[in-house]
Amino acid sequence: MNFKFIKILNTEPSRFSLNSREKLKNIVTTFEYESNRNYLIKNINKYDGILVGLKNKIDKEIINKSNNLKFIITPTTGLNHIDIELAKQKGIEIISLFGEASFLKDLTATAELTWGLILCLIRNINNAHLSVLNNEWDRDKFKGRELKGLTLGIIGYGRLGSMVANYGNVFQMKIIYYDIDPTISCNYKRVNLKKLLSLSDIVSVHIPLNKSNKNFLNKDLLLNLKKDSIFINTSRGEVIDELALLELLKAGQISGIGLDVLADEYSKNNDWLKRNILRQYSKKGFNIVLTPHIGGLTLQSAEKANNFIIKKLEKFLNNKYL
Repeated sequence: MNFKFIKILNTEPSRFSLNSREKLKNIVTTFEYESNRNYLIKNINKYDGILVGLKNKIDKEIINKSNNLKFIITPTTGLNHIDIELAKQKGIEIISLFGEASFLKDLTATAELTWGLILCLIRNINNAHLSVLNNEWDRDKFKGRELKGLTLGIIGYGRLGSMVANYGNVFQMKIIYYDIDPTISCNYKRVNLKKLLSLSDIVSVHIPLNKSNKNFLNKDLLLNLKKDSIFINTSRGEVIDELALLELLKAGQISGIGLDVLADEYSKNNDWLKRNILRQYSKKGFNIVLTPHIGGLTLQSAEKANNFIIKKLEKFLNNKYL
């Protein structure tokens, strides 16, 4: 069905393949513009819908400018870049990947990146690379550890947590996990959170961001981390106390931090990254690896997600207008 009377702004056309963009154009009237915050504030009222990734935070200020907005499409599972409560109040539909379990089970990208961060830290790959670039060739400075026999602790044994656990099993690691659901059936041992932190050589976080999970891993809990452990977060930055984690690293309590997400990444201020303390210490040679929220971003996963969300939009329009 053709819904050309619907006007949609694709705010990040560069992250969509030509094929996906053409599919969207066949359904609705699509405008493509690499949008920033100022553009959205000035122009969002022109559109019935917007297609967004993680580049822009669709907050109260933007939504309140959007008197004509009927839906927000985002090919993401996390929704903390959108003021969901205000959108609901205004009757704006959120079309996302959240809760699409049958589709998401085939997307392995974030779990794979988690292991990239683990391997980078356990073998000092990043610092060794920087050393070579600095005209050094000193292998003894970068003696790492083998994964075999170490304990991997998974916080959040859902889709991604279970994938990461199974990859760890291939490395012949001991796997333990914590999850709020006591009915989970798997081959690994469920333990309480403090025990997981105190026993794990590597901790990997895979919980969603919601009201109850904000600062879930606070300073008091993080103090339970095992000596020389490695901490990985590919979920959302706000679920941990980043500064407390950094203090543990500076004090030599833990040996490495790998983060694909940061708490301030949706900041309105473009200078937030320059001020970020974790970034500053990563430049000083601490064993910190930071990546810019690339966990789910591969060519294959992006194409699948974009095509899926376009089909979901078409279904929504059919239900609303037919």
